[in-house]
Amino acid sequence: MTRARRASRPRFRLLPTVLLTLAILAVPTAVYAWGRTSSSFGIATVRVTGTHLVPEKRALRLLREEYAGRNLFGVTGGDVRKTLAPLCFVRGARIDRDFPETLKVTIAEYEPAAYALAGDRWYVVDREGYVICSAAVAAQQLAKKPAKKPSPSPTASSAGGVEADAAAAVQDPGEAGSDGAPAQAGSVLERLIAGPGKAALALPRMAVTGKVREGRVVSDKAAAEMLSVIAALPRSLQRSLTAVQNEDGQLTLRFAEGPVTTWGDAERTLAKTVALRTVLRQYADAGKRCTQLDVSIPDRTLAKPVLQ
Repeated sequence: MTRARRASRPRFRLLPTVLLTLAILAVPTAVYAWGRTSSSFGIATVRVTGTHLVPEKRALRLLREEYAGRNLFGVTGGDVRKTLAPLCFVRGARIDRDFPETLKVTIAEYEPAAYALAGDRWYVVDREGYVICSAAVAAQQLAKKPAKKPSPSPTASSAGGVEADAAAAVQDPGEAGSDGAPAQAGSVLERLIAGPGKAALALPRMAVTGKVREGRVVSDKAAAEMLSVIAALPRSLQRSLTAVQNEDGQLTLRFAEGPVTTWGDAERTLAKTVALRTVLRQYADAGKRCTQLDVSIPDRTLAKPVLQ
């Protein structure tokens, strides 16, 4: 009898712990269920942080139109990401609920690395080769004022007018020059140097041959090699880099104020970067401008004009 009583004591000691655990789990669930149906948690204020490229005013407008007055408990991060999907530079979004009526949204952005020329169109890609959007969409979303919709031609039919408006809205600024010449005029190098019309970002340009689709990664080994070199360069050189070419795995870098640099393959990036900066510093100290540079073999660089 004594042994049975001793065996039952631990069970009675465990019971309060179990009941306390159930209460801890039940209270938040009950509060959440009540909050979802209570009018006390209607969203009255939306705040957005983390925007650099994403137009904050437009993001706020989209969020307010979608969630103003809705229950704060009922909004999820997935909902917010879908709402912000029209803004191409939004990579992700995290929400915080500031009770009783404020929705806080923290936006994570894509980091553009280069303009990619594919056929007759320009795209913005990040360092992994992910196609963020077309250059035209980037220019529209980064513009301080939204572009005005063109008025339909009075002689066009209603359907034709809609199609013309849609075509004008998505036209790539790089598809036509200021004189109306088609984008395919000129060599690839000339187009790389010129870049997309009305470029909204100061990014280096490159040409790609793989399939390019918005929201996908460029399926082009040459593009991956060029992007890896761009990403490895220090910020000071990235800002002055205008174009990168890849011909059979051999890269050429063109900088805004010189030099045209023969880079070679995508290997030994650090050593080539050190050689590039060292040579440019020597020319700067001599008060001269380097126009051509070969760092394909970083231990034996060649440069023009030759310094005495």
